[in-house]
Amino acid sequence: MRTARLLSIAMTAATVLAIAPAWADPPHHARGNGPPAHAGGPHHRDAPPPGWQKKAWRRGERLRWDEVDRRYWVDDYTHYQLRNPGSGERWVRQSDTDYLLVEIATGLIIDALHR
Repeated sequence: MRTARLLSIAMTAATVLAIAPAWADPPHHARGNGPPAHAGGPHHRDAPPPGWQKKAWRRGERLRWDEVDRRYWVDDYTHYQLRNPGSGERWVRQSDTDYLLVEIATGLIIDALHR
């Protein structure tokens, strides 16, 4: 009898704990107040995602390997009014206005342009 009662209490407690998140308040954007600021909603369309910071790149700094990836390379130099890179160098586009001339082997920034 005592074991059955303890089992019943344990099952009830587990059920209550399992459905407790359903009673929590919904997030801000789920209450009809629009998307969160970092989601590119109407009020903060140009806001970067959380953790992203705009950086003023300088010569001598290094880019991380994932930022030197081929998908960021600029191949049409004349369209963007960039000089031809030297051997082992590439222009990397950081944003619509920032272009970095980078040594591909090391990630070292040779030149940084803001247009």
